[in-house]
This record gives sequence, structure tokens and C-alpha cells, in this order.
Amino acid sequence: MEQTLILLQISDSAFPTGGFSHSMGLESAVQHHWVQSKGDLINFCISVLENAGSLGIPFVQESFKNYADVKHLSRLDQLLHACSANHVACRASTKQGKAMLETASRVFMDQNISKLLSSLSHCHHAVVFGAICGCLGIAEEIMLATYMSGLARTVMASAVRLDKVGPIEAQKIVASLQKVIPEIIHRLKIRTTQEACITYPVLDILQNCHDRLFCKLFNS
Repeated sequence: MEQTLILLQISDSAFPTGGFSHSMGLESAVQHHWVQSKGDLINFCISVLENAGSLGIPFVQESFKNYADVKHLSRLDQLLHACSANHVACRASTKQGKAMLETASRVFMDQNISKLLSSLSHCHHAVVFGAICGCLGIAEEIMLATYMSGLARTVMASAVRLDKVGPIEAQKIVASLQKVIPEIIHRLKIRTTQEACITYPVLDILQNCHDRLFCKLFNS
């Protein structure tokens, strides 16, 4: 019960990680007319989940399993940074990871979490999320589902703020995506960090164009 409550806390939007300042590339996709309809939005979100699953899940899992090995986590963090050719997504990942790590270290007072503050060079979100969940004793399957669900929630929250859908319709889309997430996790959780990659390069290009937008609401 305690672990469930902790997971609800760290995945809640009130937990200050800066997630609402990022759109996962949706703002760029909207301004480049890649997302114009509800169907486009759903396809975009699935692409985000697929990329996050193929690139992020291997790092989340390995950091989760090695949460007490600071040197290994540091190597994972550096490897993920080297794999992140998209500078906008890389910046968003490190900003959210640092914010999550700093908040968790102050809230939970866990020695292993505190060690990471001075050990990780970049603090990528996938590495930090997995390590924190490992330190707090969260079950692996629930941890992976929460990681992926949080990404879907971020995209839909951004869609509401960009006035692409209303809040009720956004929640309907999130509910439909919850049926897709288990299949993505099941298919991609067998990948190692050496096999991690993105599978939707168009999404990566759209995210990379964010800094060139004339007017923007989000940081990424």
C-alpha cells in the first residue's frame, strides 16, 4: 500500500518536475500542420509512446534494476545522453530529470537518491525515474506503466492548452491509449540499452524544430 501511495505522489502533476512546460513536440507538430485533426493527434501520441518505449524503456528498466549502483547509473546517463541527437528532447529530458531528482531527494530523504545528485552528469529523466522507483521499492510492471502513462498525459495536457481538444475529449483519448500502452511495454521491454533507438524519426525532426518556432508556449 505504501509503495502505491508513493507512486501516486511522484506521478501526480503536483509533484514539481516541470512536466507541464513541455509538449513532447506537439506544439511544433501543430504549427507545422502535422497535427490538424483528432486522428492526427492520436497518431502523434502513439508515435510519442513508441519512441519513448523503444528508446526510454530500456534505460528505465536497467536503472530500476541497478538503482544502488551509482557508477552503473552514471554510465547509463552518459550513454543516453550520447544517444540523444535531438537537442530539444535532450534538454527537456535533463531538465525534468534534474527537477525530479532534486524534489525526490528532499521529499523522501533516501540515501541512494541523494547520492545521485552528485553522481549523474546529465540526469536524464528515464534514468532518474527508474532509479527513484527502484530506491522506493515500486514494482517494475507498475513503474513501466506509470512512466508511459505519464507521457500520454503530458501530450494530452499540452493538446488542451493548445486548444486542439477539450479536457473531456482529451481524457477519452487518454483512456483509449491506456489499452495501447501494455502492448508497447510487452513488446519493447525485452530490449537492452544497446538496442535502444527511436522508431518514428519524423517525430524527432518535428521536436528538433521547436526552437525555430516564431511564437511558442512550451519549452519543448
